[in-house]
Amino acid sequence: MTDTPVSPLQTEQTGALRVISLHRPQALNALDLSLIEALDAALTDAFADETVNSIWLQSSQARAFCAGGDVKALYQASVNQPADVQRAEALRYFAAEYHLDAKIEHSPKPIVIWGRGLVMGGGWGLFAGGDLKLVDAEARFAMPELQIGLFPDVGAAHFLQKPDWRVGTLIGCSGIHLAAIDVVALGYADRCVDESAAADLKHQLASGSTLADLPTDDAEDETVRQSREDWQAALDTLPEPSLSDWMAQVSRSEFEPFKQAARQWQSGSALSVALTWHHFRRLRGASRVEVLNQDLMVGAHAVAEREFLEGVRALLVDKDKSPAWLYPSVISVPINLIDRFYRPISGAPVISADPIRTTDRKQ
Repeated sequence: MTDTPVSPLQTEQTGALRVISLHRPQALNALDLSLIEALDAALTDAFADETVNSIWLQSSQARAFCAGGDVKALYQASVNQPADVQRAEALRYFAAEYHLDAKIEHSPKPIVIWGRGLVMGGGWGLFAGGDLKLVDAEARFAMPELQIGLFPDVGAAHFLQKPDWRVGTLIGCSGIHLAAIDVVALGYADRCVDESAAADLKHQLASGSTLADLPTDDAEDETVRQSREDWQAALDTLPEPSLSDWMAQVSRSEFEPFKQAARQWQSGSALSVALTWHHFRRLRGASRVEVLNQDLMVGAHAVAEREFLEGVRALLVDKDKSPAWLYPSVISVPINLIDRFYRPISGAPVISADPIRTTDRKQ
């Protein structure tokens, strides 16, 4: 007897609302190619269906919206392969993922995304493209790529730096975890809702309401306001000149997220931190699609580097959590090595915003 494959998605429609739920519970909805392709197809179908006015994207479980890209699968396809094969495998995976990110970002129909539980790496990439971005009280956000020898991709140099390049660069360079209060305070999410409030919003959208019709929270939560003020005060202490100056200031701070960043740097890849700093500075002010195309090139080169293979081995394969990183500190990373990640790759696909998605999504 052959087991019937379990779909990585669940979809349902109530009235004018199409609800799409990520459904790889054992993998915390990690984005493998099957889930990426299924979600891409589900969105295409919702875009084309005239009975769908809006889309709601969520997880089928509260534990995680999406814990990130399936880098373990990418490792397995790349380990012990020549560099050109490693880059080709990376291009195949990242192009599919980034096309999906761009598809959400430029959707012709409004997309509400409810980020419950873990929203990390590639999961934040999906979340960032929503028109209305909701979290629950248990949400935890992070871009933890420095722990596997990569960098925050999926257009993070765009969406992390939008509210304030300083906070976006810090989050990207350190991999710190943010609670629901922080992501709302910093502008990465619109509001925090529980099951009951989410059900009410779904009911209104199913009845044909637009996003503009939905009620807003006029009174800001005091804890959100205080979090924003605390972050602003801490960010104002950061010098601009160099990454090493930043890291020194952060390491002296008593601000808890800064203390967490200092701890992350003790175990993460110095090459990843240095690459992220330069990548974010290089792409400050660029559009999401522009960043995705740069991410595609840099990501393909990064997968062909020893640092990535060693990071995934230590964290996800052997799980000894003792990676042998190449460099002891960011100041020991040679600048010409950073430049190497920006070499053009012949035949690389191009991520674009499809012209059919130029409709004003806010109507």
